[in-house]
Amino acid sequence: MIEIIDSSKLIEQVIDKHKKLLDTYGSEFTELESKFNTLKQQSDSVKKEIEFTGTRIEVLAEKYHLLFYQARKLREETLNPFFENMRKVGTVNLNDLQRLGSRIEELEKKLQNSKHIEDEEKSITEIKNILYELASAGKKAGIMIAFDGIIDKLNEANTSHRELLSLQDKPKQQSESSKDVEQQKGDIEGRYNWLKHRIESHNNALAHWEKQKGGVTS
Repeated sequence: MIEIIDSSKLIEQVIDKHKKLLDTYGSEFTELESKFNTLKQQSDSVKKEIEFTGTRIEVLAEKYHLLFYQARKLREETLNPFFENMRKVGTVNLNDLQRLGSRIEELEKKLQNSKHIEDEEKSITEIKNILYELASAGKKAGIMIAFDGIIDKLNEANTSHRELLSLQDKPKQQSESSKDVEQQKGDIEGRYNWLKHRIESHNNALAHWEKQKGGVTS
């Protein structure tokens, strides 16, 4: 014997089927959506870090060379009048002091082309010692001179160079991290999009049959 199902009961069954599928897909989608959004946030964060690091490296590469240049210009503006004043007061060891000035110029050239931070710091230390020696000689001759500005720029240049070196391997590390996150995101993106589409489809179907149910009279 064949059971004839009326329209109202048939619609109820269709609605029930869509609700069950929505429950099944919804649970998986909620879990997958949380993972997907977390990975997307990580991906965006890593991209921003890569951009920031690249910009920072460019800035530092220019900055420390510029600071060495500024230190040299400031040294020239300071030492040239200093030696002239020392000559006027009849300093007996002026030639020795001027030779120290020439040594600073040699060290400054090394700094502009320095490749190794250890050599750079040795040159900076020697320049500082020479400046202290010149300031001491000036004080004995009654000529007060301060080299703080030069020393500050040398220190800042060295700090910038050290930061630059600390970032050298970071772009590669960040690139590898980005690839890993993108791979993880790609692994679930297909299923995530499929579930999203199925849920939208079943929600539309459910709305349609709910509307049909309201229009059915017993």
